[in-house]
Amino acid sequence: MQKLFSLFLLVFISAPFFSQEVDYIGIPEVSFGETKLVLAASSQKSKILYVQDYIPEDSRLEDAPYTISIYFFNKNIDAKEATYQKTSELDTRQGTDKYCTYNVTENPNGTEFIVDFFTSNIAKKKEKDEPEPEQEMADYNIYRFRNVLLGDQTAFMIITYKQKNTGDTKYFIKSVGKSRNKLMENIITMTIPNVTLKK
Repeated sequence: MQKLFSLFLLVFISAPFFSQEVDYIGIPEVSFGETKLVLAASSQKSKILYVQDYIPEDSRLEDAPYTISIYFFNKNIDAKEATYQKTSELDTRQGTDKYCTYNVTENPNGTEFIVDFFTSNIAKKKEKDEPEPEQEMADYNIYRFRNVLLGDQTAFMIITYKQKNTGDTKYFIKSVGKSRNKLMENIITMTIPNVTLKK
């Protein structure tokens, strides 16, 4: 069951999605710190999973400085277990990704969990004849795992922050390190309205 959910989570969070801007969950915009973000893309992945992408106003999805996404599961999934599945995935990736690192933060009540992490396309150990990537690419991500209510039923949500970089990965990691505390504060204090599913 754990392996099945891990695969399920990996496939849907990693998969790109493109669709018209249908507000499936009744959240047309969000705020990240003092920045207003608007709905840029959305999709219903399955009977229980809805995904919505938000970007700063006046940005385009393809070149926005960062993206906030909401993954809403209309199912009671344990937030702690989902966090464990994500860190297990990252533990595996650390075996091959030179710059993959992560941190886990838990709120005082143990009801919400945050995993922030780097990933890259730089191999940890390069085979003798393996070519270097044509271009270094890296991501900084923050995943906030939480259970929410849909009416009187418990559901599950992941709020994500994603910042992409092309170029010097070491410099990117150093740069993000200077703003990490503020980014973490913004996602921890982010207020998400109650979900209302589109009928």
